Amino acid sequence: MRKIYRIVFIICFAVMLTVFLSILKADAEEGTCVLEASNKDVFVIVFDQDDEGNKGNQIWQGRINAGKSVKITAPHARIRYSYNDQPDEDQPLSGDVDRSCNSGETILVP
Repeated sequence: MRKIYRIVFIICFAVMLTVFLSILKADAEEGTCVLEASNKDVFVIVFDQDDEGNKGNQIWQGRINAGKSVKITAPHARIRYSYNDQPDEDQPLSGDVDRSCNSGETILVP
């Protein structure tokens, strides 16, 4: 009888541990995405976007070379970005595009 209780306890513990770890993984993926430069180099500035659509703090800025990517973490799981698809020339930024940023999804820029 004690052996059955031990087995039941171990099974319950394993199930609870699995549920707990899957919740932690889901929380870690919320608010993360990947910006990827499609076929040419691009300069990007990324801002957080709150639940009401307001542009928040700058999260990241930099150059992404063609075919390369950068991982972004957004506190509200939404971003707004502007870009220059000719990063070697001093030009105004285009875009001001808003997107969701969740579950490590890939966002092609531009």
